[in-house]
Amino acid sequence: MMMNRKRLGRVMAVVAVVLAAFFLLSSVLMGFGTNVSYNLFDLIGGQNQTQQQDQGPSPQDAIEEAEKDLKNNPKDPDAITDLAGVYAQNGQYEDAARVLEDGRKEVPKDAEIPALLGAVYQQQAAGVEPKEQTELYGKAGDSFAAATERDPKNEDLFAQAGQSYDQAGETAEAIKYYNGYLDLEPEGQDSGAIKERISTLLEGGEETTGAGS
Repeated sequence: MMMNRKRLGRVMAVVAVVLAAFFLLSSVLMGFGTNVSYNLFDLIGGQNQTQQQDQGPSPQDAIEEAEKDLKNNPKDPDAITDLAGVYAQNGQYEDAARVLEDGRKEVPKDAEIPALLGAVYQQQAAGVEPKEQTELYGKAGDSFAAATERDPKNEDLFAQAGQSYDQAGETAEAIKYYNGYLDLEPEGQDSGAIKERISTLLEGGEETTGAGS
């Protein structure tokens, strides 16, 4: 059975939209909390799971199809993000991260792969011990930062990189990417909150280094 690429393509599109809303609304407007308390992929998984029950394959069927697709097309960025997406929706975040990490090597110029990897790292960080959490937030920041290099006009990626580094305690990097957002959206609806966060970080920046450590 061929994979329903249109359905999974829509999932990836929704992930991109949710990333922007999730990071900016839940964190910028609520004060940049350092704990992500709900599942990013649940936001897209609920209605898709209902559709799967009525119309499409089970989660395991979707995973098997996506695995076959990627095996046949190892350098296809859609195949990479499709498989990572179904893994993530099924709660298999380590598998999703592995696929995306490998995918970055196969398709180094793609922006969606590191962006989705950043989201997966963020989700993994939600349920681990503080030390590991900090490491995962740092990895998320690195992933979103890589995505900005491939899509330098996407202000949301800069905001997401900034927040991830912020959560990792990497103040200098956080400010750098927050400023990258402001360069693209100086009068955006979240610009005021980001400017305030930068001011807060600058006031206490000596206490949260780590950008080069």
